[in-house]
Amino acid sequence: MAIHHQLYTDDPVRRLRLRNRYLFKGRLVMETALHIGGGKLTLNSSRSPIVLTPENIPFIPGSSFKGALRSTVEKLVAALAELPQPRLRTCGLIEREQEELEQIQHEEGSLDNICPTARQRTIAEERRQRGELDLLPILEQLCHTCRLFGSPFSASRVNVNDLYIPEEEWNGIIQLRDGVAIERDSERAKERLKYDYEVVPASTAFDLEITLENATREDLWLLSLGLSEFVNGFGSIGGKRSRGLGACRLRDLRVYILELEGEEDADGKNGRLSPEERARRLQRYLLGRSPEEKFHRVEDGEDFLAKQIEQLFSAN
Repeated sequence: MAIHHQLYTDDPVRRLRLRNRYLFKGRLVMETALHIGGGKLTLNSSRSPIVLTPENIPFIPGSSFKGALRSTVEKLVAALAELPQPRLRTCGLIEREQEELEQIQHEEGSLDNICPTARQRTIAEERRQRGELDLLPILEQLCHTCRLFGSPFSASRVNVNDLYIPEEEWNGIIQLRDGVAIERDSERAKERLKYDYEVVPASTAFDLEITLENATREDLWLLSLGLSEFVNGFGSIGGKRSRGLGACRLRDLRVYILELEGEEDADGKNGRLSPEERARRLQRYLLGRSPEEKFHRVEDGEDFLAKQIEQLFSAN
C-alpha cells in the first residue's frame, strides 16, 4: 500500500494512528549449534566468545534474527520478481552504480521505479543542490522490503525482541570447539593458526516475539514468506554457517491479531468496523493482561502463514 499525498492532506495524523497490530510468538529451536559473537573477551580462554546476558546466559539479539529474516525474505522476493506479474519488490540493499542510474534515467525518463535505498547518493546530491527534499515521494517509491524492515528514509514496521532461553530449559552448557585456518592454495592447515570458539549446543530453544504494526497486505506477505522458511527448517542464524552452525526451526508459532479499522471477509475484501466495535477492541487491548486477553483473535501460526502465501499468489 503506497503512501499518498492526499491521505496526509485529509488526515495528517493518520500515519501516527494505530490501525492494526500483529504479535508473532513462537520458540526457535536450534537443530545445530549456534555461534553469535559477543564482541569482547570473557573470563574463559576462548578467542571467540558468544554473546551473553549479564547473568552469563546465551541469547540471540533481536537485530541478529531480524537481519537473518530480512535476508531470507529478500532472496524469496528476488525469485518472485521473475514471475509474470510480480507483486513484491526488493532492492536487496544494493546501491546501484551511477552509470547504471544514468542509463535508466535516459531510457525511462525518471528513477521513480528504483528504490531510494538503492540510489542514496543521487538523493543526497539532490538534497545538497535544492537545500531541501520532499520526503513523501521518496516514501512512495520505497520497495516493499524497505517499507517493512526499514531504510535510511523510513523506520521499520516490524520489531523483533531479543530471544532468550526459557529459564526452566537452560542447562548451563556452553561448548568450546576447535578450528584451524586453511591455506587455500595448498588446502592444508596453516601452521600456528589453530583457534577455538564458543557455541550454544544443538536443541537449545529461544523464545521468539515479533510485533508488526500498521501492516499492509504486502507486509504480511513478506513476513509470512520469511517465517515460513524458519517454520520448515530452512532458516539459519548466527555465524560460521558454512561449518554447519545456525540451522534452526521455528515451532509452536501463534499469531495474535488486533484490527482496528477493518477485517477481510470471505472474498478477501476489507469491511469497515463500526465505531462501537473499534472502541470495544481498543478497550480490550488496553485492559488485557495477556496476549490472549489483549488481542481479539488468535490463529495457528502455520495456518496463518499458509493463508497469506496463498493470497500472495492469488491476489489480482
